[in-house]
Amino acid sequence: MLLKYKYKLKPHKSQTIIIANWLEMARKQYNYRLAERLNWFEATRTPVNACPLNISVVPVDQIYQNIPEFRIQTRDGRKKDSNGNPITKKGDQHPNIVSGYVVWETVQLADLAQTKKLFPEYKSMHSQVLQDVIQRVQTTMDNFTKPDQKGKTSGRPKFKGRHYYNSFSYPQFSNANIVKNANGRFCINLPKIGLVPFVYNRSIPLGFKVKTGTVIREVDGYYISFTVEDKTVPVEVAEIQPTLKNSKGIDLGLLHYAVTSDGEFIEVPKFFRFSENKLSKLQVRLAKKQKHSQPWKILKGKIAKLHQLIARQRLDWQFKLAYHLLSDCQVIFLEDLQIASLVRRCKAKLGDNGQFLPNGQSAKSGLNKSLQDAAFGQFVQVLEYVAWKLGKRIIKVDPKGTSQHCWECLNKVSKSLSDRWHSCPKCGQELDRDYNSALLIQKIGLLSTQEEDITSVKTAVSFSLAEESLFFP
Repeated sequence: MLLKYKYKLKPHKSQTIIIANWLEMARKQYNYRLAERLNWFEATRTPVNACPLNISVVPVDQIYQNIPEFRIQTRDGRKKDSNGNPITKKGDQHPNIVSGYVVWETVQLADLAQTKKLFPEYKSMHSQVLQDVIQRVQTTMDNFTKPDQKGKTSGRPKFKGRHYYNSFSYPQFSNANIVKNANGRFCINLPKIGLVPFVYNRSIPLGFKVKTGTVIREVDGYYISFTVEDKTVPVEVAEIQPTLKNSKGIDLGLLHYAVTSDGEFIEVPKFFRFSENKLSKLQVRLAKKQKHSQPWKILKGKIAKLHQLIARQRLDWQFKLAYHLLSDCQVIFLEDLQIASLVRRCKAKLGDNGQFLPNGQSAKSGLNKSLQDAAFGQFVQVLEYVAWKLGKRIIKVDPKGTSQHCWECLNKVSKSLSDRWHSCPKCGQELDRDYNSALLIQKIGLLSTQEEDITSVKTAVSFSLAEESLFFP
């Protein structure tokens, strides 16, 4: 099992300067290595409609220019076989070009020695920290060129600006790096930086070993994030059979943040909305200052800290809500919402003369702001994590039709977004619209776990109509 623990660092002034310099040097190295990869990537490709079929896009000698065909191993490898002998040994030759493709991670790692000769300041950085920069570039390019399980790839990698590269990692860390100094204060031993005091507010669980350490720069200082692992603890997903008694359905919304099938209404916290006026005043003051002046920097820091406060308030509240919702049930049913679709801009409307017509985007902008303030996507992730931690279960159902059907008889009762009351003419149900949705989500969730053919409101309605036709032909 892998977990992450985050602590606040309290570095001395000299250590702060070293960390800031390392971040800047790592950023420059990241941008340089990424430029190498992108230049080679673009030089070996051409638009599809202009691609020659019988010759190479560019001459072969230019494709592999300044790239050695082989690399020679300088020391024995760390991985060993069953007899204790190293799998790879000093002097072994390894190809840098496999099937016409350059093994860029290996080439760039080997080139770090030349980088230290040309730029001696990189000798002050820990070698593994510098190697981790190359691995980050490799991960970025893999996400760009290789599709994931859903067949999607990320966009073209971007170069990192000064404020967008905020961490560096020690890939090999251990519990021995957590020590006490002469004054008895807890410190983390960062190689080539020294003993850095930190707030050890919660101890690492017994049996877990520290694997990696990542120093992170945030607006209020520096933090360190440990990745801890215990291989003896299995990673299991709870397989609980949901029933009417041990489950509940939850409908997420903006009038009420969450409405449960047992009748609980949870109000929307609106953390961003409550701080919006203060944030607006700070931004007005910032616009009047000369850019990059000292007053401008001070105001930028205040705005960043306010954004950080809002994000932390929201996340803390969501964790408390998740524990509260899971305190009296074993299974929670949720809608499988597509958040990106909910906050999408309205399509443009064009008139006969080519002019743009009103499309309701001004009203949609306010709705989008409220949706992003509610952060339903983040809350679902928090709820899934807390459920996994407590050994409970989260099941998602198809959201289509959950607000337009009666939970009791599954009769369709069309409602606009402004209609907040559900009144069914067929069975006489009279209740709040969101409460009806929560009951319907629970009902569909229970049917989907018991009946393989019923996975949504649509299939449940068709199944119900088929049963009625049998009894009342």
